Amino acid sequence: MSSNSFIVLSVTLYKLSSLLVGSLFAYLGFRLFMANIWGNAGELETEFGDTKLVVKKAAPGTFFALFGAIIIAITLYKGIELKSHTSNLVNGSVLQTTEEDAGDNSA
Repeated sequence: MSSNSFIVLSVTLYKLSSLLVGSLFAYLGFRLFMANIWGNAGELETEFGDTKLVVKKAAPGTFFALFGAIIIAITLYKGIELKSHTSNLVNGSVLQTTEEDAGDNSA
């Protein structure tokens, strides 16, 4: 298996596992909510610049579902970033280059 194939497989498995964990949290939150488990789980207050999110007296399932949705949103927002690194042997020493540096032959 080449190093590029290994990188693509690793990143793909990482993203799929992140989506699976986020989906699991959201599903477990849904199950808690549907099981009528109510209680004063707590409060959540956060700010995003001018936007403020306040959750008060929420059921425990709400927090699980919210956390799962955040994991899924971040995973999908970041996308897949692949950077290929190649190693060239120059005078007995290893020179690390990236795809951006590959067009530059001034070294």
